Amino acid sequence: MAKNAVVEEFRDASPEELVGKTPEELVDLYLRRSKKRETVETLRQHARDLRREMARQGLTVRKVWLEQRSASKQHVRREKLDKAMAAVMAGEVKTLAVWKTDRFDRRGMAAVGAALDEFDRRRARLYVLQENLDSSQPGNRIVFAILAERARDEIKDLTLRVTTGKTAARTAGRWPGGRTPYGVRSPLGSGRIEPEPAEYPHARRIADELLAGKSAMRVAHGLNHDGIRTRDGARWDARTITRMVRSPAWAGLLPAKERLHDEFGQPLDVWLPSPEPVRDVEGNPVVIGVGVVSPGERLRILALFEARITRMGGGSRGKRPHTTFLGGFLSCPHCRKAMNGSGSEANRMYRCRTRSVYGVEACPGVVVRAPRIDAAVEAMWLSHVTALDHGSAGLDAIVRRWAVLHDVEKQARREDVMAALDAAKQRRDKLEHDFYVEGMLAEDRFKTLWADQSAAIESLEIEAAELVREADLSIFFADGEALAEAWAESTIEDRRMLLGCVMTSLTIIPARTWGDRTPMLDRLVPEWVA
Repeated sequence: MAKNAVVEEFRDASPEELVGKTPEELVDLYLRRSKKRETVETLRQHARDLRREMARQGLTVRKVWLEQRSASKQHVRREKLDKAMAAVMAGEVKTLAVWKTDRFDRRGMAAVGAALDEFDRRRARLYVLQENLDSSQPGNRIVFAILAERARDEIKDLTLRVTTGKTAARTAGRWPGGRTPYGVRSPLGSGRIEPEPAEYPHARRIADELLAGKSAMRVAHGLNHDGIRTRDGARWDARTITRMVRSPAWAGLLPAKERLHDEFGQPLDVWLPSPEPVRDVEGNPVVIGVGVVSPGERLRILALFEARITRMGGGSRGKRPHTTFLGGFLSCPHCRKAMNGSGSEANRMYRCRTRSVYGVEACPGVVVRAPRIDAAVEAMWLSHVTALDHGSAGLDAIVRRWAVLHDVEKQARREDVMAALDAAKQRRDKLEHDFYVEGMLAEDRFKTLWADQSAAIESLEIEAAELVREADLSIFFADGEALAEAWAESTIEDRRMLLGCVMTSLTIIPARTWGDRTPMLDRLVPEWVA
């Protein structure tokens, strides 16, 4: 590659396109820009040929439109063609000259015929250089129709080949191209994902801090404070981090895309990234390499994101995590609303939120010291859980909730397997309908496909049975000493989760007098699960 060619190619490139690029990425960018420039030069050569032909016919060229948009898709708006047609409709020009019929329109003779009708009404004409066709000449309209239908068939074949190629790439587990998330890269032509050496340490730091419970905003503030910037040299924010984590490629998985449709159900040329990865016929995520995090770590981070938002109607808003053990869990006996923690660490109190916000007229309120009630609830929880009988309905409910809350990856896999099992059964039912009812399949082909689907169903049913079978955690819950050690080592978030596994609500009875010495356990009214 000549040095002057590279310099010329990047002379008009924006700084954002070049900052932080590796040599391999610069080569890829050069090739893409060169291909685009070559296409534009081809269009300009076509325009020069058309100018010469119009001069030979004694016509003056008033305007040249160069367009690279698809001529075959209903949902693509071709702005340059619209302007050219508008000039004809307004009577500004009487001849519209194009390089080739399929460059004018590839949607078939219906679209081309409608355009020719408009030309006839305005005594204008469509001239095609390569086929030497003139719509004003008798007998040429049928030729336009044949060429338009041939172009339509060609684009159908091209679409089929492209779709088949993309499907094969997904099945083979190859990166489809495009921009990778921060921290990973895809070497040119490899179709795989691997860590980006310069970005990986910072990306792994982001993952570790998110797994530790930090919010995306706090992580972004820390990165900006340390002078770490994004791949484009911009400052970090919560949205950038959230979008990066939601990309399956960050975990080495093949990302899927969702296509938008208009109000009539027609596909638009707009694709949105999906947080769900592409899955194979057995429901397994397609792995395309090594990411910054494992699939399980990504699921845990996404679960933490979900725990920090409140969904309202069609949208959502963030909510602050509780910094106290019983904040938002403990209820006021008067208004039955939540009580929140307040005050310093050494003098923490639980207060009725209604009284704090709306005053004594709304609720008399209750105030209680946090260390005293926290210790009482801890003792109550340990006593209740260790007293449950092995095999009781209450303990089974606790174990199920414990398993779901502690193994997000297993729960997600369980849902995937059940969905894949339903899909496989539907495919087998359709095979039987096509063979026995419609007669669309040969017997040998039917037997082969039916056997494949039956084997897949059997495998999925075995895995589903294993995933549904819960581990026997009853012994752990019955061991008071082991349970107390697990409680002492847990964080506030873990303790709130453990409490929520066995208790749905907790209400405190008001003190009878100031300085009431009634034991705290006698003033608590819990509602246990099951």
